[in-house]
Amino acid sequence: MIRLPGLHSLHWKVFIFHLAVLFLPVAYLGWQVRLNLEATQLRATEEGMIDTAAVVGELYARVAAQAGGDAAKMRESFAQMFVDFESNRSTKARLFGFSKEDADTRIVFYDPRGAILYDTQNPGETGFAEGRQVEVWQALQGRYGSRWAVDSPGARVNLFSTLPVWSGAQIAGAVTIVKPTVRSRIAIIRALRDLLVPGLAAIAMATLLAYVLSAYLTGIVGGLAERAERIAAGEAGVVLETWTRSEIGSLARAVEKMRQRLEGKAYVEEMATNLSHELKTPLAAIRGAAEVLEDGAMNDPAARAKFLGAIQLEASRLNRIVDNLLELSRIETSPPRTGSGSIDLREVLNDSCTRLHAARAERRALRFSWRVPEVPVPARISREHFEQVLGNLVSNAFQFTPEGKAVEVSLRTDSATGQSELRVRDEGCGIEEAIQPRIFDRFFTTVSPRSGQRGTGLGLALVKSIVESHAGCIAMRSTPGEGSEFTVRLPRV
Repeated sequence: MIRLPGLHSLHWKVFIFHLAVLFLPVAYLGWQVRLNLEATQLRATEEGMIDTAAVVGELYARVAAQAGGDAAKMRESFAQMFVDFESNRSTKARLFGFSKEDADTRIVFYDPRGAILYDTQNPGETGFAEGRQVEVWQALQGRYGSRWAVDSPGARVNLFSTLPVWSGAQIAGAVTIVKPTVRSRIAIIRALRDLLVPGLAAIAMATLLAYVLSAYLTGIVGGLAERAERIAAGEAGVVLETWTRSEIGSLARAVEKMRQRLEGKAYVEEMATNLSHELKTPLAAIRGAAEVLEDGAMNDPAARAKFLGAIQLEASRLNRIVDNLLELSRIETSPPRTGSGSIDLREVLNDSCTRLHAARAERRALRFSWRVPEVPVPARISREHFEQVLGNLVSNAFQFTPEGKAVEVSLRTDSATGQSELRVRDEGCGIEEAIQPRIFDRFFTTVSPRSGQRGTGLGLALVKSIVESHAGCIAMRSTPGEGSEFTVRLPRV
């Protein structure tokens, strides 16, 4: 089910604004098109009326010459000429989609004084042109005259075109052609109506596009807002889309800078808190042992050796914490370049296990073995970093595996993905389900069942940082009481 945003949403504001931007210019353009079409149609009609007036004017001049200027004879001639005009008006034509059944053109003849000689609409009418018929007086002065008028009964707009009639150099009268404009308007309305369906289709498409565009823009803004809220809530690893060069991309980049600074600040605060907590225990042990030795009350060489050994042990632990912290900071602030060169993991693993880990396993009375394929296993990682990953995983397995149990290391290339895969499996005490999600956190550590001591809590965090900085991944599965298995995957070369 589609869920529409609320009325207060920016989505609807952008959508309505787009519609206004679209429809207001379109409505204005449509109105102007209608006016221009009407003006063009009426100008074409007026040109035809002028041609008709010119032809009728020639007829007027001939009748005036034959009648010798006698108004009564001219009126009689015009009446005879148009005696069948009313009874034979049918044209039986179709034009612009409508039927034209009769003639609707009106012709009026005026003498040089402006008196009506004959009117085809009112044959018996006499008298002079009214003052509002300015086109007649313009024609009697030798100019073309025209005007608009509205019939009161039918509210029909009529167009009047009047031409002077010349007899030599003298004006013999005027001829007015009257034409209603209703058919022109009907033709324009029909043409606009024919455009209604495609116009509505275009409006529907434009509305849909405006909705999609507003949804796209508000979706991006909403996504930024949602991610900003997650950042404000302290969530780490929030990814922002900063690829676009638009103003939205600039906003995303600004939020991304804010996120980096906030995460950097949070990282420093968390690191300082955890570090102060982790350093207190060995420092307290060193201080306590030093105070006892300083007291001078203990002359027992065995006790003194015990406290000196404790100081050395805790100092060694402090040194490992500092070294791991420096390495972790170096990796996270300056990730290694994974695109330059590669090593054969098989060779490095064989060398490390033979030279270092086998002897350590023997001293701890553990069954230690490793398996490598017969073919090279290439990966883009430095020898130093791979030895750190392998060493920390093996040391972790040794620390939590009882005597007589096994620790196995295997290396292979996944035929399906082409990834290099390192596995370290032990038969140790396993990891409780409640603490498994925190196993890679900095400074998170548990008591070793072998020694009863805690590690630095940075080994697995360092392994994860190294692996992820090389575009790889690390996974862990563990069953309490049965052992654990860590799997490192590095991308193919």
